[in-house]
Amino acid sequence: MNIAKGNQITLFQYILIIHSVQLGVGLIPLPGDLAKGCGTDGWIVLIIGWLASTASSLIIIQVMKRHPTGTGTIIDLLHHYFGKWVGKVGMIVFAVYFLLFIFLIYNRMSLLIQNWIMQQTSTSVLMLLFLLPAYMITRGGFRIIGRYSEMLLFLFVGFLMAAIHLFKHAHWIYLLPVLKHGWIPIFQTVKSTILSFTGFEIAFFLYPYLEKKKSASLGIILANLITFSVYMLFTLLAFINFSPDEITQYHNTLMSMFKIIEFRFLERFDILILSFYLLIIMRTWMPMLYATVICTQQLGIKGQPRLHILLILTTMIGVTWVWKPGWNQSLQLSNLIQTIGIGIAFVIPLLLWVILAGTRRMSRGAVP
Repeated sequence: MNIAKGNQITLFQYILIIHSVQLGVGLIPLPGDLAKGCGTDGWIVLIIGWLASTASSLIIIQVMKRHPTGTGTIIDLLHHYFGKWVGKVGMIVFAVYFLLFIFLIYNRMSLLIQNWIMQQTSTSVLMLLFLLPAYMITRGGFRIIGRYSEMLLFLFVGFLMAAIHLFKHAHWIYLLPVLKHGWIPIFQTVKSTILSFTGFEIAFFLYPYLEKKKSASLGIILANLITFSVYMLFTLLAFINFSPDEITQYHNTLMSMFKIIEFRFLERFDILILSFYLLIIMRTWMPMLYATVICTQQLGIKGQPRLHILLILTTMIGVTWVWKPGWNQSLQLSNLIQTIGIGIAFVIPLLLWVILAGTRRMSRGAVP
């Protein structure tokens, strides 16, 4: 697969896209989920998840470097080393995973709006509101998606500045004692919150579009570090603003936390934050949407990329209109994606790295 020069991305865009895919709606319930799993020791889980995701990310880059030309995605790499049929199976696996991930986040966006602002509006109608902007941005490829991420960077910085305001309500005593329940609950919670750390596997498709591929490892390290820093900031803010018992009672912990902030000129500050955050969340699933189009096109499905994008989005809206999934169904889908995500983000990269490294050593040993 040859990458057009007009669709290449800079290192900064590469970092922002990977970080954006990682930072989805999982941030909103994350502090509460960590507290339910291991109490206020949840910040230790973030460190473990960050180290694991960084290690797996670097393995992905090493795998992608094995492509002879460096201009193909993971699908081209599988086809080159393992044959046509393995490549097609890889296309299907990644396409299904991305579609489920996209639907989860796309649907949760509408559920958040319905829950906090428009309780009487159907989720399918709310999803319809995001169809046109998502279509217009995604059809431009990774480069336009990267520019969208750059544009929202200032908005995201403002979002972080608003969060820092919550430190004035802090009760640091809530974090003590450390390891109050031991290490076992911490390791158990890592598995239950792994979905928050996935997303870096988009590098399988981003790598060939990167202009300076020598900086790919540095870029993915920085992307993971930014995501970890954001997770740690909001988790600590939640832990020091809510008591250990109180925090477990909230499902959308992040939004509940912003209700604490009050200004004389603004009554519902959390609604303003939600509006901003919805724009930020869109960065999460649009790169995966374009990666899905890459898979569907290589599977031989005819049509321009924009038609694939439009068909995928309208199908998801139609499924929501018929199925009408609520929070319970969303949580069940999240558990399914979590299981698949562990395999794609952590197991498959390691297996590919071991196989390709072993094949390379065998080929060297065969040379007289």
